[in-house]
Amino acid sequence: MEAAKNVMMMLIWPAGYNIAIATTVALGSFNYGFGFATFATSIGQPGFYSYFQLDPISSYTNSILGAINALFFFGAIVGALGGGPLADHIGRKWTIQIAAVVAMIGGALAAGSVHIAMLIVVRILQGAGLGALATLTPVYLAECSTAAKRGMLTGLHGFFLVSGYNISSWVGFGCYYSTNLTFGWRGPIAFTCIPALLLTIGCIFVPESPRYLLMRGRSDQAWAVVKRLHHDANDPSDTAAHEEFLSMRAQIEFEQTQPTGYLGILKTPSYRKRAFLSCFVQFAANNTGALVINYYSVIIYGNLGLSGSLSLLLYCIYTLIGALGNLFSLLTVDKTGRRFALLTGFSGCLVALILEIAMLAEFVAVPSPNLAGSRVAVFAIMFFVFFYGLFIDAASFIYSSEIYPTNIRSRGMALSTTTYFLACITYVTPGATAIANIGWHYYLVFVCLTVVSIVVIYFFYPETSKRSLEELAVYFGETVVVDTDLDTQQKAVRGGEKAEHSADHTERTS
Repeated sequence: MEAAKNVMMMLIWPAGYNIAIATTVALGSFNYGFGFATFATSIGQPGFYSYFQLDPISSYTNSILGAINALFFFGAIVGALGGGPLADHIGRKWTIQIAAVVAMIGGALAAGSVHIAMLIVVRILQGAGLGALATLTPVYLAECSTAAKRGMLTGLHGFFLVSGYNISSWVGFGCYYSTNLTFGWRGPIAFTCIPALLLTIGCIFVPESPRYLLMRGRSDQAWAVVKRLHHDANDPSDTAAHEEFLSMRAQIEFEQTQPTGYLGILKTPSYRKRAFLSCFVQFAANNTGALVINYYSVIIYGNLGLSGSLSLLLYCIYTLIGALGNLFSLLTVDKTGRRFALLTGFSGCLVALILEIAMLAEFVAVPSPNLAGSRVAVFAIMFFVFFYGLFIDAASFIYSSEIYPTNIRSRGMALSTTTYFLACITYVTPGATAIANIGWHYYLVFVCLTVVSIVVIYFFYPETSKRSLEELAVYFGETVVVDTDLDTQQKAVRGGEKAEHSADHTERTS
């Protein structure tokens, strides 16, 4: 197996190797997005309700859907909180692989559910695997990235996650036309096993995180990984990679003397501040109502007078816009910065929510829905996901994963994703009932909370781009053992070059 790995690495040029590693690990994000969203398409299939003998418009059915969602997120919380410590004990790579296996088993059992109680229970198992993947994928990507490209590589998490939503929506749309009504809802859930299997196999060829290796005192292995991942063709001697490695090693050695674990985060003031920034941005992302709109979009479109395959098609378009937004985001977030992305995204979502509420209240929530109002309401939903996907989705996970030091990163990210899942339970669980009973009034909650999020991010969030993970300690009053600010270095080099040029010119003139 080791020989096969070496042959594979030799066949792939350095840039291609980095892309291959990043995209393989990002399958963990795809797994979460695909596994989470699949149930949203399954509840849009007529066969789902007929098989489980549910009335699609009854309050009992809304309660059942809410319970399934809540317990799925409960499983995700268990996976996140358990995956964090496990990643510190056995490594990021192996924990991701174990989580993929758990998600695969849970998906297979969910697809084979014979009654609603079984579906509820096995969705907890699937949620545990997917929750761990959603936690550890951005951790791995952040720890293996350079400061200059960290936004792009860690942004793969958001892109692959929403791509999972999108592929799931197209699978659900295709299954809608199946003559076998049971396959219509079982098929999409069964397909969640495929990316989990690919990730399980792909992790065999993925190196361990160099920062984890340094944390475990395995410096030689860590340098080998950094040298391979951070190699620059313009720097054949790997001088920059070596300087970065020395800074990384010195900072992690210092961090090993600091508090660790969940209690360490809660007891240390600077760690609590990091945790607040990381957790709040995840909570804020859900404060926009994004998950409610995503999960119950089929029901929302039905309330707008759209039904059947058209509702599923609009969901496909919705998730496609989100995926394309995430793709553009990961390509630009290192240049625009995290603060700009987040503030722009939340502001855009706020405008979209206000427009959506106006249309629902004035033109749609009446005995005879207005066609033009329904169209504008659909536009507002698409406008919303454009801003959410382009500016919030990727940036929020990038910020959450990079804000922690290595000694608490996996546990800290577990707290962040737990906050995300708790927000999901808070908003998604009553979503079906709230949409049915109070309609557009439910979105007023998200408008108010989004305003609060904009204010908090503006006043309390520092910019984290273009600094190494270790240098971010400067924002929290912590010790930075080796400061390798790339911008400062580059200015110094340019200044030195100008001085030398001036001296040569003076000498020639004399």
